Formats: sequence, structure tokens, C-alpha cells
Amino acid sequence: MVYYIVLVLVIVGLGGWVYKLYQDKKESDREAKALAKEKDEYAELGQGLAEYNQKLQEKKEHAQQKIFDLIKSKGKINNKEAAKSLGLSSATIRRYLDDLEAENKVKQVGKVGQQVFYKAI
Repeated sequence: MVYYIVLVLVIVGLGGWVYKLYQDKKESDREAKALAKEKDEYAELGQGLAEYNQKLQEKKEHAQQKIFDLIKSKGKINNKEAAKSLGLSSATIRRYLDDLEAENKVKQVGKVGQQVFYKAI
């Protein structure tokens, strides 16, 4: 009887572990798609270097404004929420948030990890 209980607990534990792996894979796939989308957009931005830089700067400013608007509407936001809302990679969102922080528009609360969030100043 005890063996059946242990067996059931092991099976439930394995099921939880597999579900967590599935969620992590789904998040990784979403991140890979966002990076591929960004790469494709950068390739399509323009032929000339000046035009390319101009469009890239406009896209960056537009995304930063969207992030700032999200922070204003929600009060605070973390990197993952912003990446999901804008369809950009976490690395890009982190750079944009760092730029907004350097401009004294937002403040980072927390140092590292998933507990870090940003709020408007």
C-alpha cells in the first residue's frame, strides 16, 4: 500500500516536472520567434545607412514610448511583461528600459532576477 502511495507521488512529481519543461520550451520558442522577427525587421528597414539608422531610431523611440505608456497605465512592469506586450525580445526590452532609466523617466526596483520591475519617476 505504501508503495502505491510513493508511486503515485513520483508520477505526480514527474508530471509537474514535465509540465514545467513544456512551459520553459514554450517561452524559449516565443523568445526565438521575437528575435527572428526583430532580425527580419532590421533587414527590411532600408537600403541606405542613413535611412536605416533613421528608421531604427524611430522604431526604438516608438517602442520606448509604448513601454513608458505601459508603466504609466499599470504603475509598474517587469521585463517579461513588456517583452510579451510589445512582441520584442527580453534583451531588447532590457536595453530600452536601461535607456529610459538613463533618461530619468523610469526607476528600476530590485537588482537582478524575476523580482526586478520598473516604475515611472
